[in-house]
Amino acid sequence: MNNTVLAKWFAERPQWLQVAAIRLLEQSELAEKDISELATLCQQEADGKLPKTTYPFPASAFSQGASGTLRLCSISDVEGVNALAPKKPLEFGKGNITIIYGNNGAGKSGYVRLLKHICGARETGILHRNVYKPDSALQKACISFEQDGVTKSHMWSGQGICEDLSSVDIFDTSFGKVFVSSEDEVSYEPPVLSFFSSLIVVCEKVASALDVETNRHQSKKPSISTDKKVTPEGIWYESISAKATIRDIDKHCVFSSSDETEIQTLQQRLAEQAPADKAKQLRKQIIHIDSLAQDAQKYLEQLSDENYRRIIAAKKNSILKKTAADATAEKVFSGSDLEGIGSDVWKELWEAARNYSVSDAYKEAEYPNVSDGSRCVLCHQTLTQEAKEKLSSFENFVKGEMQKAATDAAKDYEIASQTIEALPTSETLKTRIDAAGIPQDEVASQVTDFFAQLQARKDQLLGIDSEEAIPDPLLSPQWIEESNAQSKRLVELAAKYDEDAKNDNREEIKKKLSSLQARKWLSEQRSAIDEEVSRLKLLNQIQEAKKTTNTKALSQKKGELAEDLITDAFVQRFNAELKALGAFQVKVDLVKSKVSKGRVLHKLQLRGASQNGLADVLSEGENRIVSIAAFLADVTGKSNQAPFIFDDPISSLDQSYEEAVVQRLIELSQDKQVIVFTHRLSLVGTVRHFAEKKAIKPDVVSIRSADWGTGEPAPIPLSQSDIKSALNTLMNQRYQDAKRASENGEFEHVEILLKSICSDFRTLVERSIENDLLCGVVQRFQRPVHTLKLKELAKLKHEDCNLLDSLMTKYSGFEHSQPAESPVELPKPDDLLTDMTSLKIWREEYAKRTA
Repeated sequence: MNNTVLAKWFAERPQWLQVAAIRLLEQSELAEKDISELATLCQQEADGKLPKTTYPFPASAFSQGASGTLRLCSISDVEGVNALAPKKPLEFGKGNITIIYGNNGAGKSGYVRLLKHICGARETGILHRNVYKPDSALQKACISFEQDGVTKSHMWSGQGICEDLSSVDIFDTSFGKVFVSSEDEVSYEPPVLSFFSSLIVVCEKVASALDVETNRHQSKKPSISTDKKVTPEGIWYESISAKATIRDIDKHCVFSSSDETEIQTLQQRLAEQAPADKAKQLRKQIIHIDSLAQDAQKYLEQLSDENYRRIIAAKKNSILKKTAADATAEKVFSGSDLEGIGSDVWKELWEAARNYSVSDAYKEAEYPNVSDGSRCVLCHQTLTQEAKEKLSSFENFVKGEMQKAATDAAKDYEIASQTIEALPTSETLKTRIDAAGIPQDEVASQVTDFFAQLQARKDQLLGIDSEEAIPDPLLSPQWIEESNAQSKRLVELAAKYDEDAKNDNREEIKKKLSSLQARKWLSEQRSAIDEEVSRLKLLNQIQEAKKTTNTKALSQKKGELAEDLITDAFVQRFNAELKALGAFQVKVDLVKSKVSKGRVLHKLQLRGASQNGLADVLSEGENRIVSIAAFLADVTGKSNQAPFIFDDPISSLDQSYEEAVVQRLIELSQDKQVIVFTHRLSLVGTVRHFAEKKAIKPDVVSIRSADWGTGEPAPIPLSQSDIKSALNTLMNQRYQDAKRASENGEFEHVEILLKSICSDFRTLVERSIENDLLCGVVQRFQRPVHTLKLKELAKLKHEDCNLLDSLMTKYSGFEHSQPAESPVELPKPDDLLTDMTSLKIWREEYAKRTA
């Protein structure tokens, strides 16, 4: 593998994946913390917040190291797994091939299922607890093994696998279904392919972590009512997405006081049954509103500081001119006999006399008439010369400049004062407020208070003689502006009522009202909408991140590598295994099917057939032998020395296939540990036969079902155990147990023990006939006939047959049923020991005898 090419390929991958690759090379398996950190990096990269960096791929990656060795030693402390409840560990022996024998229900399948879960088989299945003990403890087991010469143990606690044992390969019925009925991945992978497989798993875990993050951000968007959904605002709200901008949101969600007014207006328009009359009514109201506002503005201008200053100036000028005129009058009238000459009262009298003179008494003469014979227009007496002179001087005064100036100034002051009109009374003002449609609320109070302020300012003017005494000016009140706005709105509303009277536009009004009401609702949900848009943007970012977890590129790359590193070799191994197993007539081919998520998948197909109905065409035995060939092709390509485990591999096989499989297993055991679970004694015998030819001694372990559960290690069946060892066990252990029970007076127990010893002794006598007397020419559970051993039968004597016949006859009653009326009597313990001793002595002598 060219790491330079691989480094270049990885440099083109997402940064977070480069980080994942480096971590995976450093620690072989990533923890949950790593996955969480990678998911964060993935999101940051998708969001553009991850600094651009390249992580160089190590040049030393995937260098081929030395293959390790692995041996399974034992399983112990099993709890909560099927009906398994062994009190003693299940030992796997010291040799390279071990047969675990047990009858149906002894616990073999339970051990295999347990091993599949601990070692991580491809199809583990469900590992049930003891269905007869629903309250059983949690699942657990301890498995001990030897790795590269170092003894280790793993405590399995019901879940997970032991990574050190992940290379152990297990064959059972499920494996056959995988390869014959479907397709499966090649389990052997060179380091680089294993690395890609692990990296694909990391991608899937990161994708799952991103899914979890997505699920954490559930929508809290409130539901909109059905009637609002059909409005433009409702349609927008229902389809809101991460692309929504602040401008979009404002466009649909901003709701002002004018909008609220518009809603009320539309509601009024819909409620109005006589829109034309309503328009007339509104126009009358508008007149009163405008009049009230205009008058208020007029009075505000009349009482402004500028007008105040103008009036005060006129007042001051009038006073000044009058003072000057009074001073002149004082000089003119200083000799008068009467007081008040020249005063304002006098002036009024003088003007009244003038009017009388020119209009009635002396129409043709100027006033005062001082001609000869003229009379006083007041007393009608003839004027004396002195009187004439006084009247002429009075007229000159009145018509003089000073007096005229004083008179003019007084008129100017009067005119200026008249620029401030009389304000309406409180009763008049209330009537005008009602006519303007202003409700008796705060606004009405503002109007009343303002006019009261105007009246107070007007009243203050009478006592003010200088600009310095002018009070602070009144500002234009807010209600005037509001009244003008209200007047404008009413003008528009009146026009709309006129339009309503002319046209039938109620549906259009309803739509507009619904739209405004929807926008009002949206404005109330603004914070939730902002939150929803932020959530959608975050989800978009997470989805963009998740796209980078797609395993397609990794799968394609692994597929390319697999073409060179594994596929052809695997097919060749499969064909070789079929040949080694004697399956010449089975016409099947193993072909690559596809690459899925980096897994190289294969399938079996019938050679030359139009359809691939493999499971329907092959017999059960052929299915099994093809499955075994595929399994062996799968696992023999590994460089390590991991054990093989077979669960009843010869099921459904005939004698030829059975022997071929056994020979292949023995061949495999020369390099690796092979463990076979079986319920067939014939397999035990066949393994022993072919192992003997290879000078290999297999370990045979027996398990049984006990009162407390299954899987309990037990003595090897006498039919398969060593006769000498079994006979010594009967004589030195079990006979001694019976003797001690007899000495203790446990007579019922003694009887049970003696019956058991007699039955087993009968079996050993029968096996001695096969193996010793007949020299093993023909043996049960074994197919071959050893004709070369026939010559050894020459040493057979009549006495040998008599001894074994007598023993067979004496102890047959303990192997076969007997009539109840004549039960078999148990031998005395000493007699039993004598018979067992005689068999032992005979075997030793017969073995030394020559023909």
